[in-house]
Amino acid sequence: MCLMTSCKTSEANYRAAYEKAVAARDTDSDDATVYGGASRQLRQSYMINGNDTVAVSVKMVTPVAEEGKAAPAIKKLMVVAGQFKQKFNAASLCRRLAEAGYHDACVVQTSEPYYYVVCASFDSLPEADAALNDLKKKAPVPMKAPIPFILRDPRN
Repeated sequence: MCLMTSCKTSEANYRAAYEKAVAARDTDSDDATVYGGASRQLRQSYMINGNDTVAVSVKMVTPVAEEGKAAPAIKKLMVVAGQFKQKFNAASLCRRLAEAGYHDACVVQTSEPYYYVVCASFDSLPEADAALNDLKKKAPVPMKAPIPFILRDPRN
């Protein structure tokens, strides 16, 4: 005799599956390894802006070209509004920043790759610091510490 039954999905089943996926994501991260943690670390340096000292993170980055467009030109100092492991998420935030008036927003990547969303880039520290403070005040998108920050590519 064959007995056929079906099980109904419920909110509890979906919740349990979601929690299991989140737990797996958190434990399978490269950040848990020595390499992952060290490779994603940003080196900190400090620059003088008048009578103020400004923290600047240092990491080599490469501009990411949007589909059908050339890679954007970036300047010496970049104001970072987001950081992601997925390029899709970085591109989404970049579009939202552009809609909020940050028309020079672009995505840059590290060698891992790790993606940073840059709302603007500058050649001088006073301009970058002013833009950083403006971004903190306006907060066009949700940001959690250590975002936003100033990033400098040591090659520039």
